[in-house]
Amino acid sequence: MRGVKFVRCFCLLLILVILSGSSLAENRTDIENIKQALAKGKRLIRQGDYLNATRIFEVLAGQYPNSSDVDQFIFYRAKAKYYFGNYAEAIAGFSYFISRYPNSRQKPYAHFFQANAYYRNGDLNNAFKQYLNSYQLCDDDLGELIINSLSAMYENASSIDVHVSEFEQLSDKKKCLLIDRLAPVLIEKNNIQEANKLLAVCDNDLVSTETRSPGDKTNLEVAILLPLSGDLNSFGQDIYNGAIIASEIFRSEHNLNIKLTPYDTYGDPVSAARIAGDLDNSMVDAIIGPLTSEEAAVVSARMNNSQLPILIPAATEAGITLLSESSFQLSPNIELQGVRIAEYAITELKADTAALITSTAKEHLLTSRAFVERFKELGGTIVAIEYYRSRDKDFGKYIRDIKAVMLRAKKDSSYYIDELGDTIEVDILPVHIDCIFMPGDQKQIRLLLPQVHFYNINAAYLGTDGWGDKAIYRLGDDITKGAIFPSPFMNEAQTEGYAQFAAQYDNRYGSPPKRLSNLGFDAMTLICQAYLSNGRSSPDLIEEIKQTKKYGGASGIITFGTKRENIEMPLYRIIGGDAVPLNQTKEPDQTDSTE
Repeated sequence: MRGVKFVRCFCLLLILVILSGSSLAENRTDIENIKQALAKGKRLIRQGDYLNATRIFEVLAGQYPNSSDVDQFIFYRAKAKYYFGNYAEAIAGFSYFISRYPNSRQKPYAHFFQANAYYRNGDLNNAFKQYLNSYQLCDDDLGELIINSLSAMYENASSIDVHVSEFEQLSDKKKCLLIDRLAPVLIEKNNIQEANKLLAVCDNDLVSTETRSPGDKTNLEVAILLPLSGDLNSFGQDIYNGAIIASEIFRSEHNLNIKLTPYDTYGDPVSAARIAGDLDNSMVDAIIGPLTSEEAAVVSARMNNSQLPILIPAATEAGITLLSESSFQLSPNIELQGVRIAEYAITELKADTAALITSTAKEHLLTSRAFVERFKELGGTIVAIEYYRSRDKDFGKYIRDIKAVMLRAKKDSSYYIDELGDTIEVDILPVHIDCIFMPGDQKQIRLLLPQVHFYNINAAYLGTDGWGDKAIYRLGDDITKGAIFPSPFMNEAQTEGYAQFAAQYDNRYGSPPKRLSNLGFDAMTLICQAYLSNGRSSPDLIEEIKQTKKYGGASGIITFGTKRENIEMPLYRIIGGDAVPLNQTKEPDQTDSTE
């Protein structure tokens, strides 16, 4: 019996050892998987792919709830949601992290990002409290960033409901360092009483209420008319953030007292028009916004008799500024692309004939119509127009139809009958057209160009801003054939205004600016420059802004034409796997061409 018991015990021990070894092996595998997934999620955040980063951290948190890195999953999940613009979910995520991991070394950063999320969500009071919580715990580097954030809040907010007792949680050194930065902001805004309350906390000298008067300072008030909630809120917030950076620069470099007041349009044209109408008789000097072409058109129509300047950053519909003498359009309208490329075809390529293969998307149809009208106006002939749908992948039918027109063959026929009565396959027979204009987006053009090459159409290739993509450049010079396309969206980094703005934006928000942020910066900069020049009233601002010529802003070059639209439309040539500004490339010798 003892022998049997011994065998049983030995077997049981052996099983436990085996299971233990198996468990250890699985743990090692899990640890490696967690390490790789965590690194990938962080990399996706750096690359701006916040949606997929969020998914990775959600999977990790659900699959490995007992991992030693679970706090990292929760922190970075909230961080990815913040960058993606889901501010309410980010706030909840950081709150959960702070309550569950009160001793984490990332706690000050959680408070900081939560404050940013509150700020971008329009809740300034809670943002202030979270900035203070972060400031209390942080090191010097993060502390300087928090001080800058709080200073910007004081500069841009009409009021913040904060009591001086809330500063008492800070150490004396941090408390007085912060107050030394905030009090001058309040003094500059002529809020002497609040400034003195803060200064008294650190026993600093108080400011006499008689030392400043409204006439002693410059004073510019700008309304921000954008969707700051709803589906479009992230776009509106990007523009607003850019305007904030511009206001900070003009405050520090020009001692200009600026008040930015945001108004939420919810992306609704009627709401935007109502707000703009209310602002027309207020103390506001100018408006930045609204966001969409539909909103901008309705607002411009509502303000058709107004003398309040309206700088529309992003809308690209043509004709918006015709509805109001005070409206300005910073983004060139989409029809200008067709006009510019038609003018290039006639004046530079000396083209007499053109064919079009165009998408049926609205913006491409408008651009095509503008090309056709301008090309004909300048004496050119349109030989054929073919329309393709967004779902099309095979463009052979459209290309063969153009060849049939040029060869005077029957459409849809596979053969061309020449003057001798012989039949020749249309597909292999080369035809020549001076130029072929192909509006479309990147995915369609990437499929279309190799097929045009295959069907042997010899022509200068002309495109639209949808061609501005590496997937097209990398098709090779034999496929792209030195194509020319216009784009107002590619030359931000080449302008004088971009570098300073990008550096300050990254320091302020922790990420590079997007195009909409660039446009918000430029809109605010143009208003401030006009104000400092001679625009101390709204009508004077309008006249000053009208004079804008070759302004090198963060979004590119801006020149307002007679209709107050930005008429700058740079052209690019695709060559050597890249898009090069046309003024940096040599034009091909048309008389020497053998094609």
